[in-house]
Amino acid sequence: MSLSRKERDHLAEVIQRENEMVLKVGRMVRNAFILTLAFAAVTYWGWSGMTDPMFPNIPMSVRNVAKWIALIGLILSGLFTILGFISHRNGKKSVLKKIDLYEEK
Repeated sequence: MSLSRKERDHLAEVIQRENEMVLKVGRMVRNAFILTLAFAAVTYWGWSGMTDPMFPNIPMSVRNVAKWIALIGLILSGLFTILGFISHRNGKKSVLKKIDLYEEK
């Protein structure tokens, strides 16, 4: 199946736009993963009851609020990270298929 010149030009534009979006999603996944790690650390701190040498006198009420907010943030950012990773992987596959079509393999 041979593509006309107009179809090839349009496909090249589509490939370029999708590749840019895949790169943006990849950066968002990386940032969401870092946020997930931060929420995991705060959640662990809140639930473990360990005393922090930097802030040894934090009231238990503040620790309780922090642990619940961090737990909710951990769940949401973890879901976003997983779904974003799946989207990134599928986007890369889609771009590669379109590149193969463009190169007529």
